[in-house]
This record gives sequence, structure tokens and C-alpha cells, in this order.
Amino acid sequence: MYNPQKILLVHLYSNGDCLYATTVARQIKHDYPYCHLTWAIASFCKAIINNNPFVDAVMEIDSVKKNDVAAFRRFKKKIKQLKENREFDKIFITHNMDTNQAFYDGSIRSGILRAYPNVITVSVQPVLNLYEQEIKKASEFAAEHQLQNYKQIILFEFAPQSKQLHITKNFAISISEKLANNADVAIILSSANTINHHFINIIDGSLLTLRETAALTHYCTMLLGCSSGITWISTSDAAKQLPMVQLINPDTAWLNPVSRDFKRFGLDTSGIIELTDINETEIVNCINAAMVNFRSAKEKYNKQIPVHFKTTRKIVYNLLCYLEFAAILTHIKINRQVYGNKISFYQEVVVGFITAPFKLIKNIFIKNILKKKIT
Repeated sequence: MYNPQKILLVHLYSNGDCLYATTVARQIKHDYPYCHLTWAIASFCKAIINNNPFVDAVMEIDSVKKNDVAAFRRFKKKIKQLKENREFDKIFITHNMDTNQAFYDGSIRSGILRAYPNVITVSVQPVLNLYEQEIKKASEFAAEHQLQNYKQIILFEFAPQSKQLHITKNFAISISEKLANNADVAIILSSANTINHHFINIIDGSLLTLRETAALTHYCTMLLGCSSGITWISTSDAAKQLPMVQLINPDTAWLNPVSRDFKRFGLDTSGIIELTDINETEIVNCINAAMVNFRSAKEKYNKQIPVHFKTTRKIVYNLLCYLEFAAILTHIKINRQVYGNKISFYQEVVVGFITAPFKLIKNIFIKNILKKKIT
């Protein structure tokens, strides 16, 4: 009797990253036909892989908090024991933490896919298999707010969890009000924050889940995003591929602009405008122009996102804390392959080594002080 291989995929969070990792799940099923695939994922992200046709079972993990490397390393030891006990035949860890940070090359998705040891040959489009009830909920939401009466419906991702950008609720509302002065335009403010606004065409999207918001994209005409979960769920196979205006902070640590990601994977970038000057007037003017002629608006407003290697300093420090010198070499090799021999990259590697001891002492000091205050 044939015993299918038991495989564990580890990708705990966040929603956008787990969406990227659905490509790995699809690839595993392609590489290991008839295998039984279990996905280890944090409870708060579990919904993103609900009903996924490539996932046979889910292992909920709540013991690894965000950015807790020590907890993650302990968890890796536990799952290694599971393999030794033959509970799993193979384990693939794509979660962007610990030594996997070495795979980062300016694109989060490419780092995650690189963590899988085999070649990616399947589509990189995120897999999101919606339930009929979720599709119905989006349809009812569209009908309730009479979205069919508007010429333009803008889905506004204004509270990103990816830390790509920080904008305030008031700033988002101010932008929405200026756009909503046009009665043909509706703005759906999509986040976990409830918005009650007296403008009938400024709509609270917090009532919908992330998955339901994917279904809602089919009633929208444009996305105003921040390279976070809503942006990336709108690129999934369950969503309508919307033209998008992306607000990007080019100095953020884990920079992940949509344009760079799309170019890396040979995807069409003509429907993307990226703004780096988070100026209210500039944003409103850009969107108004894009609603008339997206192509000409892109020519006028789109900004090239500069490549920087500030994240390398952080990665080097994180890896040095656990003496992962081989991973540091991997990070250097990968970025040299992608960008060539950039002096600015090597400078950040050196700075990472030089500043690591001082940063470590500082962090230990702060941790001990906090411990004393708590006790």
C-alpha cells in the first residue's frame, strides 16, 4: 500500500507573507504528488489559508510571537524532533525569521520563495480560495452601499500592518473627503478601524474580513494601498487585479515596493503608480488624474523606488547574535547575484559587524532594566 509523504510547511505570519508562501504550498504539491501537506501557521493568520486546495491540514502555532527569534529557534528544534520521530518526512521552513532573513534581497516574496530549496516552476500568484459565503458577504456590502451608482470606487488600505508606511486615521479621512467631493467617487476605508463618516460615499470597510475584501475588489475600480495585506490580497487569484496607487516610505527597513516585486517576477507593472512623497495634495491630485487617464498619471506622478541596503545592517546584527556566519555569507552572495558588487551594500555589511557589539550591549541593558521594573 502506498504511503504518501508527510510534509510540513512552516510559515507563521503575516498575512501578506503567508499569501506569498501559498506559491510554495502549490509547488510542494507539484514536486511531491499525493503528499499530505500540513501548514504550521499562527492562529491570527490561519484564515488566509482557509479552503486552500494545496493544504491538507493546519498546525496552529501560538508559541512564537512576532520577531521573537529565540522562541522561533526553540520551535524549530521541536519540529526537527517531529521529523526524527517520523511524524513528517520533510520539513520546509520559509518563514522570514532567523537564518531565512539571509534570503532577503529587497523583495519579501523572492526571499520567501528562495527559502524553498527547489526551483519554483508554478505560478507565483497568491492562492486564495474563497467560500461562497464570503463572496456573498461582499456582494451584500456592495448592494447595501449602492456601489453600482458610482463611476469610481477606490479601495483605500490606510492602516498597514507591514510597517511600510505610517499614516494617521485623520490623514486618511482628509484624503478621502477631498476625493469624495466628487459625487461619482466612493472611497472604502479598509482596515481594522471603524470609520463612521457623514459623507455617504466614504464607506467603512472594517466590517469585512481580509478574505471578504478580496471578493470586494470585484466591485472596485482602483486600489490606494501601502504594500500590506490588502494590497497583496488584491493580487491573489480570488481578486480583481486593480490599477493601484501605492504610498511607499523608501526609507523603511523591510522595503517591499510592488513595482520591484512585479519586475522581479516578470509581472506587468503598467497598472502601478508609486508615490514616495506622502503629501496630501500630491496624493489627491495623482488619484484624480489616474481616474481620468491612468497612463498619463503614471508618467507624471510615479516615483522610482531607490535601492538601499539599510536592511542588511539589521540582518547582519540579527545573524551575529546567533553566530550564523554561514547565513551572512549567503546574504552577501545572494545580493551580489542580484545587484552586482555594490559598494553601498558592502558598507552596510561592515557597519553591521562594527555596530553589532554595541547594539547587543544596549539591548541587553534595556532588557535587564525592563525586567527589574516589571519585578
